[in-house]
Amino acid sequence: MSSSHPDLTSTKTGWEPRFFSLFAALPPKLLIIIGIISGALGVTSFSPFHFWPGYFFSLVVFSLLVITSTSAKAACWRGSSVALGFFGAGVSWVYVSIAEYGQVGVVIAGVITLAFVSVLCLFWAFSAWLSWRLMHRFSQLPTSLWITLALILGEFARGSLFTGFPWLLPGYAIENTWLFELLPIGGIWLSSACVILTSSTIASLLLKRTNQVIPVLTVITIWIGSAFLSYFPVSWVEQTGTLKTTLVQGNVKQDEKWLAQIAGKSLADYQQATMEHLDSDLVVWPETAITYAYSKIRPHLASFREELANSNTTLITGVPDVSDDGKDYYNAIWATGNGFGLYYKQRLVPFGEYIPLAEYIGPLLDVFGMPISNFKSGDDNQPVLQVGEWGIAPFICYEIVYAEQVRRIVRDSDFLITISNDGWFGTSFGPWQHLQIAQFRAKEAGRYLIRATNTGITAFIDEKGKIVAQAPQFEKTTLTAEAKAFTGITPYVHWGYWPTLALLMCCVLFSFLSHLLTRRKHKS
Repeated sequence: MSSSHPDLTSTKTGWEPRFFSLFAALPPKLLIIIGIISGALGVTSFSPFHFWPGYFFSLVVFSLLVITSTSAKAACWRGSSVALGFFGAGVSWVYVSIAEYGQVGVVIAGVITLAFVSVLCLFWAFSAWLSWRLMHRFSQLPTSLWITLALILGEFARGSLFTGFPWLLPGYAIENTWLFELLPIGGIWLSSACVILTSSTIASLLLKRTNQVIPVLTVITIWIGSAFLSYFPVSWVEQTGTLKTTLVQGNVKQDEKWLAQIAGKSLADYQQATMEHLDSDLVVWPETAITYAYSKIRPHLASFREELANSNTTLITGVPDVSDDGKDYYNAIWATGNGFGLYYKQRLVPFGEYIPLAEYIGPLLDVFGMPISNFKSGDDNQPVLQVGEWGIAPFICYEIVYAEQVRRIVRDSDFLITISNDGWFGTSFGPWQHLQIAQFRAKEAGRYLIRATNTGITAFIDEKGKIVAQAPQFEKTTLTAEAKAFTGITPYVHWGYWPTLALLMCCVLFSFLSHLLTRRKHKS
């Protein structure tokens, strides 16, 4: 045996393999630059750009760089270069939040942003390293399959560890494609697996990799099946009623929001806007629209709450809360008037609402002068909010990016509601990405999603994931529409990520069987 590691960079004759052999032979620094540029181009697939081929191009280049690497170390560096371009461009809005509102200056904000992006890159670096190891250790299975398995594992880890940051997962690139119809079946993880498998299969075919029959057939079946569902949709849920809803967008400046002289006027403005829409069944204010503690503001609003109840109107608003001993703070959402319920946010924003490893990192941030928040998270088993006879599943800010959290609570709800304060993101594309993620949750769950924000983007999203009404950004306004109630659950709500695991395991099994049949034919 000439080598324990088969040479996966060797190819058949033809212009394509010659071209990509030259590609593999390029200087390492140039390949890193190519990786960074291709990664940055991938951001064009997401909102507000919506050019879906962009991310597929990034993953094709990622796969080419990994497959043509001569060592696991080289694959690691090449894969991380694509991640650096992708996350550096994709979550650049983090810099806006830190620089404008973190009180640390542009240099420290840049350092913190780079550190954050570098942590995200580690997951792709690990996936690239693991892909190379697996494709050389188990060369009888397709390279595209190993890349898909490794990258899905890396993305799952990115969305889970240290509360996770499942932002810009691969599946979010497919909003304007047939694959969007897979969301009620397997959610964001199934769509992500299909995006990665499609891209890595294209790369493997360009490099003339052998044993790609099963991935190719799988990709073709997925796209044809998705096209069928697009033209002949299946209804998984059933409409049960409507709820006239008004969303109030206060457009309060982020750097003034918590000032004592602004808090009272802001509350009065929200109340006045609500009094003008007492014909609505539901009025929604955004995250921390009330900046006074819940225990103090509740008795103060007694007459207002009574007036809401008399008009059969429910108010849902964001409000902070403080424990009786004054030590623990909570980010909450409160239903009052013709409804009830108090929900405490479960998924807190790292470095915004809490500090991971605070005993070690906190003193360092004190040196930089960065303000530190120390909120507590709520319990996992909190009930839904009640709006008259309807149950509404509540989510605060970026909790809506956690598909599994939404899946757990949606069974008991008729609607989804998310309140946010995207004023932190300024004029960046962070709010647009946030809105797009909310569209995916609505499609997965088969529920209308009501989204109220401080500065935008306030919107109504239907059970098909389409925006049916939207308010302009950075304007003080209201938005009224009929939100539809639905019952029933989608396959994704029932099965979670099991359809994704089943797809990948079937690919592994049939690829292995295909390899055995091919080897028997050669022996005979």
